Amino acid sequence: MHYFHTGLTRRQTLAFATASLALPAWAQNFPTAGKPVRIIVPAPPGGPADILARAIGNYLGPQLDNVPVIVESKPGGASVPAALATAHAPADGHTIMLGLNTTHTQVPHMFSKPPYDPFKDFTPITQVYRNGSVLVAHPSLPVNDLKELVAYSKAQANPVPGGSPGVGTNGHFYIEMLNQAGAKLSHIGYKGSADAMRDLLGGFTKLQFDAPVTSLPHIQAGRLKALAVTGPTRIKQLPNVPTAHEQGFPALDITGWMGFFGPARLPAGTVERLNQALVAVIRRPEIRAQFEPMGLDLTGTTQAEFAAIVRSDYEVWGKIIKQTGIKLDQ
Repeated sequence: MHYFHTGLTRRQTLAFATASLALPAWAQNFPTAGKPVRIIVPAPPGGPADILARAIGNYLGPQLDNVPVIVESKPGGASVPAALATAHAPADGHTIMLGLNTTHTQVPHMFSKPPYDPFKDFTPITQVYRNGSVLVAHPSLPVNDLKELVAYSKAQANPVPGGSPGVGTNGHFYIEMLNQAGAKLSHIGYKGSADAMRDLLGGFTKLQFDAPVTSLPHIQAGRLKALAVTGPTRIKQLPNVPTAHEQGFPALDITGWMGFFGPARLPAGTVERLNQALVAVIRRPEIRAQFEPMGLDLTGTTQAEFAAIVRSDYEVWGKIIKQTGIKLDQ
């Protein structure tokens, strides 16, 4: 064998050739031609997670050799059924979950015997977005900010009813954190944000921490009013609504997120292919044009960045859950 015009030694050329042969093996292993990629969503159809998953799914197939992409909703059960379906799926890249921060950083803390390990049973792939929640109120509630809400609720004979997408969700925790800060609110858990929003619009509940993607249209139409946002910064679409921290409630200086996970032991090449494909979709102008006006801060992280976020938020929420005492197995 002769080596001409390469500028490489014989050893370097052999190493390069070996590496080149290894790369196509990843592509051949994933995706499997004609086999669908299933995106599991731990929320009912019509909610923020379902809307986002279907939008991403529309563009994901072409990024993965045109395999079909199916979105499958597995709502309820504090996202445990969706998480277990993902954890028990074959580690071939064809089953992934659009997980909420609830799934991996909160739920395991709320069971004396957690139904899954958020680190050992899953492979993080990429974060899709992060965002604060909006505290929205029915127009009949005679308050315009957090301090007024706390004062008003304390003066009532009965707690002010607040809804959330379910027990152990971000919205539930925020309500309990306000109670610890002096408010007098009751929590009503629903089977998803769409059901909770319906009762808030009807006046059956009076307030709710909601995702901007579903609350902004109602705020803009005057059907709801915004009292505060969680997280470190105001939402661009609601520049006049101060953060909870600005209003003297620093405990709510936290954000939620969604991100993709696969089962444990996904091959490195499969994870890389999925990460590259998903990040390419997240960065598409069509996706940004659809979701950024809704208050979502689209990210599209590396796998390592997302793994670090999950670990950090797991510790943060562990402390909050210990303080609130919320459990799912009592």
